[in-house]
Amino acid sequence: MPLSASAKAACGGEEVLIDGALQGRSEAFGELIEPHLQTLNRLASIRLQSDTEAEDAVQQTALRAFCHLHQFRREATFRTWLCAIAFREVSQVRRSRSTVHLRPLHNTYAATLADPAVSPELQCQNTQQVERLHQALLKLPEKYRSVIQLRDLHELSIAETAQSLSLTTPAVKVRHSRARKLLLKSFKTVSRRGARNA
Repeated sequence: MPLSASAKAACGGEEVLIDGALQGRSEAFGELIEPHLQTLNRLASIRLQSDTEAEDAVQQTALRAFCHLHQFRREATFRTWLCAIAFREVSQVRRSRSTVHLRPLHNTYAATLADPAVSPELQCQNTQQVERLHQALLKLPEKYRSVIQLRDLHELSIAETAQSLSLTTPAVKVRHSRARKLLLKSFKTVSRRGARNA
């Protein structure tokens, strides 16, 4: 009985599949990439918040990986190389958008705001706080905004965030710490401005 793609990869078969794909065997490339599709879909979905765009980005990633497989130096894992391609594809989609698309922070706190035990006055106050936090997040540079999104909004682990952003885990820790400080500073600025205009 032939080994599955994941079993082949686990026993070093990934190298065999890469060599087969480089020789023009498309079925070898299919077996090579199949175990990684879920990771690619998750990465694209988190960053794009659109199933259609995520699917397109993953398909484009697979196509680019197939066309440029000869450039894979095997210094990193095939999974890491794929994720780097996917991240570039996702970034290209995001740049092509006319406006920044972020998951509304209101969704994160929807359950709290919908709690009937919370008074209308407190609900109003909470809504204003969420809106100010959203505004503060939008003011951050992309590299800091993305790490806040992945770590705090989507609750990815440090390792998953590092993979999504093509960074080392120490770099993610440093950037996340810096991002939180900048977000707090931005939030205070937005809040002061909102208080003056109230």
